[in-house]
Amino acid sequence: MARIFTKVHDTHSSMFPLPEWAPNVHPLIVHFPIGILFTAAIFDLVGLVFRNQDFPRRAAMVLYVLGGIAAATAYFTGEAAADSVFLPTEANALLTEHSDLGHYVFYFFGGYAVIRAATFFAGLERTYIVRVGLALLGVAGLGLLTYTADHGAEMVFRYGVGVQAVNTKPVVPVSPSDSVVTGPRTMENGGWTWKPRRAAAWRAHMAIEGDLASSSLRDGGTQDGVPAGDVLGLTPGNGPVTIWFEHALETAQIDAALNLDDFNGSVMIVHNLVDARNYHFTVLTDEEMRQGTSSNGDFYIMDAKPVRADGWHRYRVVSDQTHFRAYMDERLVTHGHGEAPPSGHVGIRLSGSGTVLLDYIQVVPVR
Repeated sequence: MARIFTKVHDTHSSMFPLPEWAPNVHPLIVHFPIGILFTAAIFDLVGLVFRNQDFPRRAAMVLYVLGGIAAATAYFTGEAAADSVFLPTEANALLTEHSDLGHYVFYFFGGYAVIRAATFFAGLERTYIVRVGLALLGVAGLGLLTYTADHGAEMVFRYGVGVQAVNTKPVVPVSPSDSVVTGPRTMENGGWTWKPRRAAAWRAHMAIEGDLASSSLRDGGTQDGVPAGDVLGLTPGNGPVTIWFEHALETAQIDAALNLDDFNGSVMIVHNLVDARNYHFTVLTDEEMRQGTSSNGDFYIMDAKPVRADGWHRYRVVSDQTHFRAYMDERLVTHGHGEAPPSGHVGIRLSGSGTVLLDYIQVVPVR
């Protein structure tokens, strides 16, 4: 039996009261470290010019300490903000980069604030060459800060992340008008989309491992009050069954509509599938969502959260380098972190009894 190692990631929640128009507190906080740290650098430069004046040196130290605290606040509120928004497809990679850069800014200016305070109270800053070195190091940190802020601004002003007027609902793949096309359709961006049109003919286009007892088209009822039309019912036989498309991606956004009402077991959205023992996954049951990876058959759970999965739900899984996010109806549920996985396939794995209803799967590369 495979060993299971659990490491749960806790999502930060905002503790600040917000006006109704604000999506989260991060945009209200993020300008403070930028203003404080740039002002600190200006005092540093003034102090280098007027080297006999003590006030610029003291002011720079105080401002860098305050800037380090503000950078830490911006980092933690940014982590919470990232988990509170549903992103347009094009913004996923940008969010990952912005989050990673935010880590570096937090570590840099947190450490730099300690150095500035320590050298000041030890009297080392009275040496001019030390002051020059510290000032140059601070300016280098501002370059990192600027690059990070540029990514954040691009998410807002280019992709409308966090802007309430922007519609970020996932685009449902259009069913091909030619019913002869039964397998996944590849797209120009390197992804693929699959909305089953014929109950059995799609098998020729997909790889199947395990016993799939039956697949049949059936009435999907309603989704969000709208008739779902024909959907595919998948019933596993003895043991788990995995279905995937032979098209490997390194980073991926997977959108799928599933109904687990008539299924007793778990549905796994599998991605970065290398072989039967090495892959990443998001497990769905009627009570929980778990996110993790299988490494040589050992399962590592990166995050797990309770959910209520009765009826139809839209799921999104994002695998982008070291970040793994999973959403349910445009709301982030799990956010795990781990090593960047290799290129692999995307599919679904059914373990249990009964029938899972599938409306569509759409997969696009993040980068």
